[in-house]
Amino acid sequence: MKQIFLHIAFLSFICSVSYAQLPAKQENLAGFRSEWFGGLILHTNGWGGNLSYAKFKTYKRYHVFSLDIVNIKDPKEYKIRYQVSQNSFSRAFKFGKLNSLYNVRLGYGQQYMIYEKLREKGVSVYFNWKTGANIGFLKPIYLDIVNQEDGITVNSEERYDPNIHNESNIYGKGSFGAGFNEMNVILGGHFETGFKFELAKERENIFALETGVAIDIYPSGAPILAFKKEEVILYNLYIKLLFGKKYYD
Repeated sequence: MKQIFLHIAFLSFICSVSYAQLPAKQENLAGFRSEWFGGLILHTNGWGGNLSYAKFKTYKRYHVFSLDIVNIKDPKEYKIRYQVSQNSFSRAFKFGKLNSLYNVRLGYGQQYMIYEKLREKGVSVYFNWKTGANIGFLKPIYLDIVNQEDGITVNSEERYDPNIHNESNIYGKGSFGAGFNEMNVILGGHFETGFKFELAKERENIFALETGVAIDIYPSGAPILAFKKEEVILYNLYIKLLFGKKYYD
């Protein structure tokens, strides 16, 4: 709830700044036909990147085709350490985490200009929405496990199994690369909507902040944590930092 209030406050501040602009100079952007932009995505349960192409339908309305690649964490994830001896603790690891979810969104939507900047240092405000297909990649989690073999302690990387791995044998997280050759694919869809605030001084350039909400749906479930029901609908608030360029053809 705190994150939602922060987003509302951010939107209110930007809108108040944009509406306070004086019409010192107005430019006609009707000559542009398309634009490419992309950048960094930060959301409430992870981060990633975006690449988008927009085709102008009218002066203030655009068709948008996008590719997002983000990781999605379960909001209930947390790190712990086990005490393995009197003065020693295990390396930190995510308790009960079965899989890491890497989400690829292929989207189509539209963008509408709702306020045009009227001076060089102004802000243009856009409303947009997108929907499309998701391809989710589930990478199994590996942990560093302590085993006893003929009275000798041996450490090995093993795929996490909540039925056999616990505080008696988990020494810490495994290497990041372990499990990539065992990834499973799950299919789903998404819907995203938000506001974009374009700040670039030059009319051909794009420098913008976008904020809104993204909803990812996996009908078969996305098993991230072992001790809770598989997630079917995943909600995230996001902020994007975008760079790009507008084109005349």
